[in-house]
Amino acid sequence: MYSIDSQLPSFYERTRAQTVSLPVYSGGSVVSVVSGVFTLKDQSTVTVVTGATVQTNGVPSYTVTALNLPLATSLSAYWQEEWELTFGDGHVETFRRDAYLCLRLLHPTVTEPLLIRRVADLAAIRPPTISSYQPYLDEAWGMCQRRLLQDGKRPYLIMNDYALTDWHAAMSLDLIFTDLSTYSGDGRFGERAVVYREEAVAAFDRLRLEYDMSEVNTRASSAPSVAARPLIYTNYAPSMAYRPFGPRRI
Repeated sequence: MYSIDSQLPSFYERTRAQTVSLPVYSGGSVVSVVSGVFTLKDQSTVTVVTGATVQTNGVPSYTVTALNLPLATSLSAYWQEEWELTFGDGHVETFRRDAYLCLRLLHPTVTEPLLIRRVADLAAIRPPTISSYQPYLDEAWGMCQRRLLQDGKRPYLIMNDYALTDWHAAMSLDLIFTDLSTYSGDGRFGERAVVYREEAVAAFDRLRLEYDMSEVNTRASSAPSVAARPLIYTNYAPSMAYRPFGPRRI
């Protein structure tokens, strides 16, 4: 059984080159790919580009050039990648990953120095086996984008990327202190993780997005204050509504 390390779809920015890769795992380690064919298809399943992959330490990659994504190409949330990969034992497997063609990419605004400014002890308590907190930042950023996608939001339409800072930072600190709790049995790191988990929920509830509904890539045309969490209003049907003196009769 093969697994791909791909927690998000691919986001292609129109008129810009982009290199994509697809690490494949089995038994807890990367499975070496000896050759492969990459194909990118648009929303009509028309092939945009196809070609042989390049393997680096067994991980296949492919560079989609700017010429493959010209300005006249229609934006779409329904593109798809196909990776036909051949492994060392001769086995051939095809993997598929969703892809989006957009005007701009959403970039994170949280860095390790920012986390240390918020929690100064991070630099001192980092175990020697952890050289950087960047993997936690990357993992949390993937979780943030995936939550937006699952809620029907498209990350690349968000114009005010700074609005995600507090949510992303709290998610990162939650992951960091959850992991640190495995190094210490006194519970203090686990308690801090719970605090940051609650902060992440609160930050998400406060989140307001400038959303480029018309997809023209300018703040002036974006819709201000779009809530990340949808509001749902509920009520009884008229026949079930209650008055102080009993149910309403229709």
